[in-house]
Amino acid sequence: MRTKLLIVTTFVLLFSSGGATGAQQGSNSNDPSLWIEVRDENGLPLKNACITVVPKEGEIVFRKADGRGRVHVRNMARGHYRVTAKIDGYTAQKKEVELN
Repeated sequence: MRTKLLIVTTFVLLFSSGGATGAQQGSNSNDPSLWIEVRDENGLPLKNACITVVPKEGEIVFRKADGRGRVHVRNMARGHYRVTAKIDGYTAQKKEVELN
């Protein structure tokens, strides 16, 4: 049986100190926001993929991808993270991300 390829894309959004449109109330506008997108080898989104965001220090974040294969993690501390995406039938993928 062939193992399918899982593609993980990460986007880091940095909010300006003046605030950002759509920023959640009570959040620090200087904290980065992390978008993660999970797709198969054909570019199709993989909904319900399990996403783990592991910092060097602090709490581990667990999320499930939405119907578009996306996860949005807000108010991240700056630093180094390992992002892992898993879903049945695919090889798990890991990606290192630096938020600064």
